[in-house]
Amino acid sequence: MRYLIGPEGRQQFLKEPLGTPIIVDVLRASSTIVAALWAGAAEVIPVEDAVEAFKIGKKMNAVLVGERGGVKLEGFDYNNSPSEMLGANIRGKTVVISTSHGTKIMVDGGVIGSTLNAGAVAEYVMPLDRTYLLASSPTRSEEDLDAACIIELIALMLGAGRFMYEAERHVQNDAQCQEIFDGIRHSEAGERVARLGYQEDVEMICTQVNVFPIVPLYKNGSIKSYER
Repeated sequence: MRYLIGPEGRQQFLKEPLGTPIIVDVLRASSTIVAALWAGAAEVIPVEDAVEAFKIGKKMNAVLVGERGGVKLEGFDYNNSPSEMLGANIRGKTVVISTSHGTKIMVDGGVIGSTLNAGAVAEYVMPLDRTYLLASSPTRSEEDLDAACIIELIALMLGAGRFMYEAERHVQNDAQCQEIFDGIRHSEAGERVARLGYQEDVEMICTQVNVFPIVPLYKNGSIKSYER
């Protein structure tokens, strides 16, 4: 098991592609991607550069989702917000997303992980060697802690053998899990997202564990739900 951080970690993985990559940016890219697919999006296309994302989205007549510093990008349809995805008219549509951190760590074969699908991800990766790719701010401060919380949550589920529909009940009754969510709420990133008016996103991420039990996989530039 490896832990790689940010764009540098992505480059390291590309040089040494060992294990199944699990891509984590809980606040909020991975959570938004999970919510978008659950809401019926046909696919999510992550694009690192915002200008390029805008051009691709317009050319494809796609739904544009994006932010920088937590603020919605000008000309885009939605912020990088899981709660906005649930209320959006995106069923059957392509979503193009560009975010501050999460879209910079995509690698082929990557599993998108969040609290929202933690049980499904834990079940999928249980028999596999794993590499965790964590989103990070350039200063590598509190952003790392949010991603680490999800890794710890998945590890607890693996250790307890709690997957899919058992996940939510297990988390509600586990003190360690509740400490993880308090860590997300009170992290620098969690408090910043709340200040920007997206407290609903923070609470969803901290309370709706595995409510969207899907496994999004990134392949050939597109993220789709894994079909068993």
